[in-house]
Amino acid sequence: MRDGINLAKAGHPAIVFVYDNFERVARAQAGVLGASDLRFYVYPQYRPGGDARHVEEQKGAIAAASFSTLIVER
Repeated sequence: MRDGINLAKAGHPAIVFVYDNFERVARAQAGVLGASDLRFYVYPQYRPGGDARHVEEQKGAIAAASFSTLIVER
């Protein structure tokens, strides 16, 4: 998280990968540290009781489908 903030503040493009249950905290931290425009890729954390392999395959497919939108400059 802090590496992403430092890179963004230094003018380098950065994307921070964060679990869904930490998204609010990550965005708040970025805002407080002066990187409110930092980009995040939010992905679901594995939940006990589910089929871990299926969940990981889904996450991979979603990431692959949205990756091109993450790397395009705004």
